[in-house]
Amino acid sequence: MNSTKNIFFKKIMTVLGVLWLVYLFFHMFSLLTFYNGEYAFNSFYNWFNNLFIYNFIVFILFAFLIFHVCVAAFRQFKNNKSKGINSFKSYDKDIPRIIVWGSVLSLLAFIFFHFIQMKLFNSDDIYQQMLNIFKQPIMLLIYFIGLLTLSAHLYHALTNVLQTLGISSKQYKLLVIFLILTLVVGFISIPFSIYVKQL
Repeated sequence: MNSTKNIFFKKIMTVLGVLWLVYLFFHMFSLLTFYNGEYAFNSFYNWFNNLFIYNFIVFILFAFLIFHVCVAAFRQFKNNKSKGINSFKSYDKDIPRIIVWGSVLSLLAFIFFHFIQMKLFNSDDIYQQMLNIFKQPIMLLIYFIGLLTLSAHLYHALTNVLQTLGISSKQYKLLVIFLILTLVVGFISIPFSIYVKQL
């Protein structure tokens, strides 16, 4: 892959990744309406899920995700081939590629699992569905692992974006950590609070 195409695809990956990051914050803040009570939570999601552009939003998000992953895989394999590097050779920091790609596949599996799970919810009472699901320790564990892989991916991706832009100061890295912690704490707070209440 020549350098021009490489830069072009990297920019596309970055834009799609940032759009997904924006969606993640929207998703987190919308979930936090859970703390406003059953009526507020159900009302919001009944409104959102019945928007005339809802299916279009879902389609766009998954199209962006698939394209993001395909571009990442294509760039990696092309770069490896041009450098004569085996796909399973360790990265510079001695992290085996199989672990890196394994975590990416785990994250993708979690996203699809979470989406299918939400589609199976009783749309009339999503609040109660969430209560039922997160009272199960196994679901809390799956959710925690999913957030862990997400945070690791975001840290790697966002710091790479900063390096690409020529930004490497500690302040910006701290901002990346703050954004990731905000997402993780926001997402995990609801299932954790549900589980704790039943103990």
